[in-house]
Amino acid sequence: MKLAGKTDVGRVRRENQDDFRAGVLPGGAAWALVCDGMGGARGGREASRGACDVIERCFQEQYSRCLPGMEQAFLEEVLSSANHYVFQKSSQEESLAGMGTTAVCALVRSGRIHLCHAGDSRAYLYHAGRLIQLTHDHSYVQELVDCGTITPQEAEHHPQKNIITRALGVDYRLCPDYTSVVMLPGDLLLLCSDGLTNFVPAAEMEKILGQSSFYDAPDRLVEAANAGGGQDNITALLLGAEPLEVKHG
Repeated sequence: MKLAGKTDVGRVRRENQDDFRAGVLPGGAAWALVCDGMGGARGGREASRGACDVIERCFQEQYSRCLPGMEQAFLEEVLSSANHYVFQKSSQEESLAGMGTTAVCALVRSGRIHLCHAGDSRAYLYHAGRLIQLTHDHSYVQELVDCGTITPQEAEHHPQKNIITRALGVDYRLCPDYTSVVMLPGDLLLLCSDGLTNFVPAAEMEKILGQSSFYDAPDRLVEAANAGGGQDNITALLLGAEPLEVKHG
């Protein structure tokens, strides 16, 4: 596996409330995570950073117990641990009350992508020149689309687009979604925050991935989001089914 990531404050916000982590695991496996914090400047930063810290520690200390077939349970437990940490911190510190964070977390091993997520940070598979969305947004606007109240095109510019219906830290319980797909040699896995997807159409992301080198692609995606307005923090994290190299930007 090879990994490349980029996060950027964007052109409007004063601070970056996004965070991401990634790493290699025994047996040629890898893991990756993108979080997008919310709850004010300090709260958003604390939520995303704290969740990332907890999840990274879980992979470092507990991954050895994740036997084949246990991937879903492991990822759900990892996100639940982060949820508990953020919820407790929010409850104990008045200045952090109401904070939370989205999370999309991937474990890639033995030719499969295992995904667990809460919120509207997304995962995409780039396969054979096509970009396929793997996650389903946990948002008010997505619920309107699902029930047929509005069209996907209307959702792109809906004024309540940023209302999230699931996130880490907002409740002591967490119900993340899990999915698993095959990852073939040459495929790419993209994890990203909504600062990318809200300002770069999927067709443009697909074109960038097809025309950029692996390690340049996250920078090109961030540049496209800033060119499209840059009104939010932007994070793009890429995993490729290739021999390992790691770069963080």
